[in-house]
Amino acid sequence: MSPFLSLPATVGFFAALLCSLVASMILWRRHTENRLLRQRMAQLCTKIETALNDEGFEAQRAAFGRALQSASLTTELQRPRLDNLAKIDKQAPDKYRILNNLAAQGLNVEEIAAILGISRVEAIQLVNLSSVARCGR
Repeated sequence: MSPFLSLPATVGFFAALLCSLVASMILWRRHTENRLLRQRMAQLCTKIETALNDEGFEAQRAAFGRALQSASLTTELQRPRLDNLAKIDKQAPDKYRILNNLAAQGLNVEEIAAILGISRVEAIQLVNLSSVARCGR
């Protein structure tokens, strides 16, 4: 019997050695990637904690709260003037209500202009505004 292994046994041994070497390299790479990910997560946690514990943040939050209260007060003081400008509770003038009804009945722009005694361009604009107002409701 020869002190050396047969050729197939030698090839098998080296194949097993190669497979174990590749597996070891893969495991080492995963270990390195996991270590880097843990370091990155620790850095992010530190940055988040620093941002949350920033003393300037509380001062900014308080300043924003005061500005928001001031804006609310200003809005409440201006509401009557804004309501008057918007004329929320008032109806549209008769001309516009009639135009809306005529357009709803299917009359064309020339007919509407003739009935209301306005120009064709004004009738087009008013019909377009009326259709936009209907979509907004």
